[in-house]
Amino acid sequence: MSMQTMQRTAVRTWLSAVRLPLSAAEAVTGKQGAQWPPALAFSGFEAGVKRGLGALLGDPELIEEGLLERGKVDQLARAAELEEAAARRRAEGEARYEERSEAVEEASQQALEQQRAREAKLAQDQAQRQEAAEAKARKKQEAAQAAEEARQKIVAAQERQARSIRLQEESQALAQERDAVEAKQEVIEVDRALEATKAVRKQKG
Repeated sequence: MSMQTMQRTAVRTWLSAVRLPLSAAEAVTGKQGAQWPPALAFSGFEAGVKRGLGALLGDPELIEEGLLERGKVDQLARAAELEEAAARRRAEGEARYEERSEAVEEASQQALEQQRAREAKLAQDQAQRQEAAEAKARKKQEAAQAAEEARQKIVAAQERQARSIRLQEESQALAQERDAVEAKQEVIEVDRALEATKAVRKQKG
């Protein structure tokens, strides 16, 4: 075994030992996965150590391994950011939809109260003018129908607008989730490249 191989093995062994507390924390908390912030931070530290010591020891394998792991960390961080942005956008969309739904309900209630006020006035006019009772009854019915149709149109228009905005927010959130999935796929490809590189070097060693 060459001196360089021994040094490389020592670096990897030391990094594995340094990571033991984090591995224990993962086992206790169940927070396993490369995207867990502490694990992601350690991966970035590990990549930096390999690149730095690789340059110091003149070990191109350590340097390349550090570069690949740095790329993996960057992709994982990007995927996490995209997922967080997608979740935040979806939450904002839901909140806006709820606000608009409340506005629709309020407008519907106002329209109903206005309708009732008009009906009350028509009833008062009918009581005051008995001689025009039949005509006023017709007018009351027509006004009530028109008011209801107008109210229904207002409610339908506002509900359509609220659904449209919600669909737009959902579409944007889905687009960001797709970006996150693509970023994760890039991480998988980097992992495969790293494993393939290790396998080739292991065969050479």
